[in-house]
Amino acid sequence: MIIAYSTAPNETIANEIAHYLINKKLAACVNLIPQVKSIYHWDNKIIEDNEILMMIKSEKSKQQNLIDTLVEIHPYDTPEVIIIPIENGFKGYLNWVHASLN
Repeated sequence: MIIAYSTAPNETIANEIAHYLINKKLAACVNLIPQVKSIYHWDNKIIEDNEILMMIKSEKSKQQNLIDTLVEIHPYDTPEVIIIPIENGFKGYLNWVHASLN
């Protein structure tokens, strides 16, 4: 199992991405966490943006497809896509994630 983190510029786009990933069975669940403030360098400037954080639960076997899909459908030129392995958790939930992706 994995968790992928990505940000979106607003709730509408984050919601569209979440639905797309779930419909394609690349994600079992996507949590949308509002009001994330991101501060970063871009084009030699320091940028401050309000964004939505997407916490995407999936399986390692779908990891590369998930990354490729996020890069393809995301409105940003260089979207954040960070993958973190899930080492342990409640077996009932992890089984549900697995069953949701098949």
